[in-house]
Amino acid sequence: MERSGSCACGALRFIARGDASRVGLCHCLVCQRAHGAPYLAFAVFARAAVDLCGPYAAWESSPGYYRLHCPTCGSRFVNLAGDEIELPVASFDDATGLVPQYENWITRRLPWVAPLPVPQFARNRES
Repeated sequence: MERSGSCACGALRFIARGDASRVGLCHCLVCQRAHGAPYLAFAVFARAAVDLCGPYAAWESSPGYYRLHCPTCGSRFVNLAGDEIELPVASFDDATGLVPQYENWITRRLPWVAPLPVPQFARNRES
């Protein structure tokens, strides 16, 4: 299976092969601010299973955790951590089946966002 997606302007695209290893919601303050949203819905793949096509800029938001964005439209696009890559669910051309399996950083969840009926983690997901 292959899934594709892009930034808002289409200059930066990805192709992800295989199934996501997990799908989650992150309510941390950095995700909220970086995406201008109450949380980030993301799908995690092995880094080797994803091809990025097009120019991007990056910043290290925490040690070893890089956030990539499109230099043309500014879309937050990909997060890299070790051998994993997190792709925003809303960036997929077709996000069918990418349903959150957990929520993390719920200590930062905005009070008007209802929790999903999935495992909840106060901070990072337990391994």
